[in-house]
Amino acid sequence: MYIHIHSLNNMKTIKSKALIASLDSGLYGAKNFGESLALIFNENVKFDKFLIRKQVESIQSFSNKYVHQRSCQPYKVFPTSKEYDLKPYLKEMPGSEKTNLFNILAKRRSGRAYSPYSISLNELALLCHYSYGISGEDFNKESEATLRFRTVPSAGALYPLELYVYLNTSVLPKGIYHYSPNKSVLEFIKEEDYMEYLRENLVAEPFVDLQHCSCVFFITSFFERVLIKYGDRGYRFILQEVGFLTQNISLLAEFLELGSCVLGSYVDDNINQILSADGTFETVQNVIVIGKNKEVQDDNVTSK
Repeated sequence: MYIHIHSLNNMKTIKSKALIASLDSGLYGAKNFGESLALIFNENVKFDKFLIRKQVESIQSFSNKYVHQRSCQPYKVFPTSKEYDLKPYLKEMPGSEKTNLFNILAKRRSGRAYSPYSISLNELALLCHYSYGISGEDFNKESEATLRFRTVPSAGALYPLELYVYLNTSVLPKGIYHYSPNKSVLEFIKEEDYMEYLRENLVAEPFVDLQHCSCVFFITSFFERVLIKYGDRGYRFILQEVGFLTQNISLLAEFLELGSCVLGSYVDDNINQILSADGTFETVQNVIVIGKNKEVQDDNVTSK
């Protein structure tokens, strides 16, 4: 009964906001967004004290020993794919003024113009491992499960994301690869030149020089990994984690003197198709283009 009243209250809130919005004539006036699905979703995943108590009960029921053991293995696998081991290429990062974290943060910019550049296995290994790789583990005696931690915060350590990369110019063959964090390998899932397909389905050009990029990273999410514990509010946690991972990739690219640019517009299900994602339980959430900044490489050539 309370849930019904809560839903009615949400509807009243939305109607009240819409009424107020109709009186707002500003550029950012809420009248332009009163029926936004994003705002409706946000209203419906807000917590009050009752829903917080209900959430706690749901989380406690999730803490079953066997459920916990299963949730500690959030990995998508491609068992028949060819694998490229990244572990030998995880060299220690050099330390210098240029690699100071504060300098990297201050320098971070979106890079949109690229020179042809073959990205190395060392660079790919660093981008994958330090953005979403396993950084430590802890054995839980109660559930008899080993928790494996990544380089991002994750609600309940459930890690709902998967990382794919299309290699355009690299020492490896062109095609789609899936990063397997538990094995630290790239799984080669589709050997094909997808550049024209990506140019048709990513809103990039003429603003981003997609054709001359080195690679394109794709972040997908498995909803059930988080929703099973946190319900609809878990979608917020998924998007937060997408942001953490995206920032990691962006900062790592800056560290490696590569340009990166996040793309927010693409034909979702066409991208899902080449990633072997079903589009319902797993779907693309973000796209990051990586390449050698044109001016950086030109300067290096000149200096030689």
